[in-house]
Amino acid sequence: MRSLISLCVTVLLLDNAERINGQTSEATTLSTDPCFEYTALDNPWRDIRADQHNPNGDDSLVEWSGWYRLYLNGKSAQMSEWCVSEGRCGSFEGLYINGSHPQLEDGVVTREVLGYHPGGQCDAYSSAPIQIKACGDYYVYKLVRPEESLSGSYCAVAFDSISDDPCYNYESLDRPWRATNESGYYICDESFSWNGWYRLFYNGMDIRMPESCVSLYSCNAIRSLWLTSPHPQIEDGVVIREVCGVEDSGCCGRIFFPIRVKACPGNYYVYELVKQFFCASYCIDVNTISPTASITAPAPVSAFDMTLSAATNTDVDPCYDYTILDEHKRSPDDFFNIYDHIHEYDDTRVEWDGWYRFYINGSSAQMPEWCFSHMYCGGFSSLWLDGTHPQLEDGVVTRDVYGGNLEVCRYFRSDPIQVKACPGNYYVYKLVRLNRMIPSPAYCAVVLASPPSFDPCYSYNSLDEPWRANKTSNGEYLYSRCDDGDNWDGWYRLFVNGQSAQMPESCVSFGKCGTYHAMWLNGPHPQLEDGVVTRHVCGSTSRDCCGYTFHPIQLKACPGNYYVYELLRPRYCAAYCAEVTNLTTMYTTAEAIPVTETSVDGDRCSELNCTEDERCEEEHGVYGCFCKDSHNSSQLGSFDFIETCESSSGSMSLSRCLLFEAGFPTDILHLNDPNCRGTVRNGRVEFYFDNNDHICGTSLVANGTHFIYENFILGDSGSGNIISREKYLRIHFSCVYPQTQSLSMDINPLESIVHSNLPAGQGTYQVRMIPYQDAEFSHPFTGSVNVELSKNIFVEVRVDGVDSSQFVSVIDTCWATPVNDPHYSLRWDLIVDMCPSPNDKVELLQNGVSTSSRFSFSMFIFTENSTKVYLHCTMHLCLLSDNHCSVNCDSEQHGREGRSVDIHDSTSISIGPLMWFDSSKGEQLPNQVQGSRAPSLCASLMMLLISMSVLISF
Repeated sequence: MRSLISLCVTVLLLDNAERINGQTSEATTLSTDPCFEYTALDNPWRDIRADQHNPNGDDSLVEWSGWYRLYLNGKSAQMSEWCVSEGRCGSFEGLYINGSHPQLEDGVVTREVLGYHPGGQCDAYSSAPIQIKACGDYYVYKLVRPEESLSGSYCAVAFDSISDDPCYNYESLDRPWRATNESGYYICDESFSWNGWYRLFYNGMDIRMPESCVSLYSCNAIRSLWLTSPHPQIEDGVVIREVCGVEDSGCCGRIFFPIRVKACPGNYYVYELVKQFFCASYCIDVNTISPTASITAPAPVSAFDMTLSAATNTDVDPCYDYTILDEHKRSPDDFFNIYDHIHEYDDTRVEWDGWYRFYINGSSAQMPEWCFSHMYCGGFSSLWLDGTHPQLEDGVVTRDVYGGNLEVCRYFRSDPIQVKACPGNYYVYKLVRLNRMIPSPAYCAVVLASPPSFDPCYSYNSLDEPWRANKTSNGEYLYSRCDDGDNWDGWYRLFVNGQSAQMPESCVSFGKCGTYHAMWLNGPHPQLEDGVVTRHVCGSTSRDCCGYTFHPIQLKACPGNYYVYELLRPRYCAAYCAEVTNLTTMYTTAEAIPVTETSVDGDRCSELNCTEDERCEEEHGVYGCFCKDSHNSSQLGSFDFIETCESSSGSMSLSRCLLFEAGFPTDILHLNDPNCRGTVRNGRVEFYFDNNDHICGTSLVANGTHFIYENFILGDSGSGNIISREKYLRIHFSCVYPQTQSLSMDINPLESIVHSNLPAGQGTYQVRMIPYQDAEFSHPFTGSVNVELSKNIFVEVRVDGVDSSQFVSVIDTCWATPVNDPHYSLRWDLIVDMCPSPNDKVELLQNGVSTSSRFSFSMFIFTENSTKVYLHCTMHLCLLSDNHCSVNCDSEQHGREGRSVDIHDSTSISIGPLMWFDSSKGEQLPNQVQGSRAPSLCASLMMLLISMSVLISF
């Protein structure tokens, strides 16, 4: 009977405990020791890491009785020893103990209970004290009712158990941008995935978290995190350390979640980093850098599975020997809210090896050619390709890689990569380890839209929203409109109040079109015969008309004088603009309309849209816009030509009516590239080029003092089958810039920087390959390198930035190819094993005696119908102190005698194209068009710089 009564009492106690504020209770054993007689208290909302309020989280309403053991989701927990800010633990006033927990030998101790004031003060409230006892690896608490004025709740925190020693089971974290002397990015660690223990490095060297206050906005963070107490000793084992965040209110303006720390043999530390709340970032203290790490950091891990082995043989075509990289979160279209995303990628951790081909969910993809802000493509810094992709005939080209922040497209710059176009309409990339100063960078990949299987001119959605008009301010509506929340589906035709419209082709001011970032078309609309084309889309910002670039869209010109667009969801709060005032007609660039028996004069002229200064008339069977007023002779001869040069771009405009009266309708006019035609605006024909993706056959030359962009406006009136078949228009124009201003103009020579971590410090040197016209090496080529066949060309490979008393440069090999690919199968050797090739008459003038090596050869062409020659060389640095640098090419065994065994560093360098010249006709043959692609623009600088790391030994 006594046992039955005890059982009933126990059941009643358990049932009563289950009714206390939704808490579950569990009496384990009946004993006088509270370590074995406690109530289990498992409320997930008590977690200091839980970011939500709980309406039941007021412990002043609970009838507390006896001892309690804390759990969180079944995991053993303990009360917090540090200040907890508002909104945690299920109430505004999170309660924590003042002091540390006791040890086993301390028995039952009493601790003060404190609370956080919502105004921002720790220790602002003091509640009734409680008793605590250590029970091995857990604690029990004799909880009491808190002060009623507090409305607070007891806070709990759970720590994972250590399965292995974290000193040998950690992930290396080498993020130099976290240093206390870095600032500017405002990175939030709440967006990163944290999982376990980390050892901190700074460019391969050991470093620690700071133990004292750091400056506001240091470590590229808004709130810079540091430890509030010293690091432990080895004998301390794993310890808990509080983390403070610097704010305007002070060095410890906000208390963050604590972390665990352990001192390890070898004088380094490991940290169990956890996801923090608010926007904050862990710091590393540059004053604690240890140059020599006794234990090597674990090797970086690959972020993907290799499905095809990487190319290791340089003779193998990378188009058929590459690694497949298929990760859907690399697509910027899979974008996310900046505060909710957990980063997937950090490409500084990947051991890139060879060539790669991108896929997105099984579909072939490519790197984007337009910029993104941060927080896309699965990383913090989203990287894109600067410039257009190459053509098949270009071979392997080099492109810069950039990443943007919230407002600047080119905020980050990493090392360039190599790209090659492959048969089958895809590209391969030789990816490289990214600069570790870039926060969590990730190469982006996009799948470009394919042409539709149907005609979108007859299957589209009508979009008539007056607020999209390009002259409508976002202030005219209650709120700004944004297209990023719409699910765009297919093709659209634009209207404004029932009137057919088109996207603008020029800058639309920030705040227009009823939105913040007005989106406009960066390029002309197509003609009927062009079919479906792709155009880039710009978004205006307060600083720049094209401050944002968006995913390109497809569009098509349709019969009936309208356009259709395949609209896509944009990033940010942006909206597509519609323009009514400058409707494009089917004859915008044709301007001359053949007369038929059924045509009506009024209808024909209305379609031409002649301006007030023009008149519509018929001549020779066609209608066109003639000039109303007479013009002086200079206007007639130059067609009232107006030119504007800015940075590395230029625009030209001519009078439409003067051109038409001279027999040149605008549909026959184009730049060197026939695809670059003019656009008619307000009676003028405008042409445009730039040095990015709208080169239009522009050539870049240098005369020693200036860079010069040159192009032509061309037109054959006979080709248009109107007015005249004999006239030919050829208008030369150029944009000239002082060479000293080249750094501000996107005129960048090919540059590659390889960093090495060296014990004695890091330096750089540059390798230049310069072609000269004379044997004295006094007159370098200043423009395109045009050389007559059999004439000598003189080449110098020069190293700058090294101590000439210690180093000399040695050319190992030089060879030529007909395309810009050093690995091309067809090649002609000039220098082999540091000596002239026996198959050619090459004169090695200087090699292995100074920091400059020189040679000459006779100009030739390949018989593969090519007028271009690309020259490539490999070289190395040699230490003079070892007396093994000079090259003896007279000996039959020069290969064994001359080869230096003291190579410090080696690299390769290329120039081209070198073009042969027919002096009898005074021109290059056959039909050489200079600078039709970006690689040629860069190559015409004649100087390719390669920066390498170098250790200066004394």
